[in-house]
Amino acid sequence: MDTNADRINAIAALAEALTGLGQSEPGPGQSIRIHISPTGVLGAGLEHCHSFDLTPERAHQLADHVGALNCSPNSERPDGGIALDPETIADLAELFEDIDLIDLTNAILKATRPERRGAVIHAMDDMFGDRPAPEDTDP
Repeated sequence: MDTNADRINAIAALAEALTGLGQSEPGPGQSIRIHISPTGVLGAGLEHCHSFDLTPERAHQLADHVGALNCSPNSERPDGGIALDPETIADLAELFEDIDLIDLTNAILKATRPERRGAVIHAMDDMFGDRPAPEDTDP
């Protein structure tokens, strides 16, 4: 497929996806307009230009999804798994094996105000499973 046809197909696919997000008619209040078109001199390419009106809420949702795409395009495999090399996995395993959960719990509770310790203990229980009793720690 030539570059121009590929670009036009990509614009058409994006236009179709954005049409589903956009408002068919601008609603009350302000909206956000997005224009997409081929770059360069348009000439006869005006038929490939598209405009969409989005509510601010939909624009935020679109931005969140685009942000998620930008975070990990090179770190995910096509099957959705994360591609880590074996050395990285071994380094991470070693790092986590060296963490003493009792020392970590004590350090966190020492840094927590007394009135918040109950909530912190419950949050740690949600993350790690076993909740230490306050009397078993050295705050």
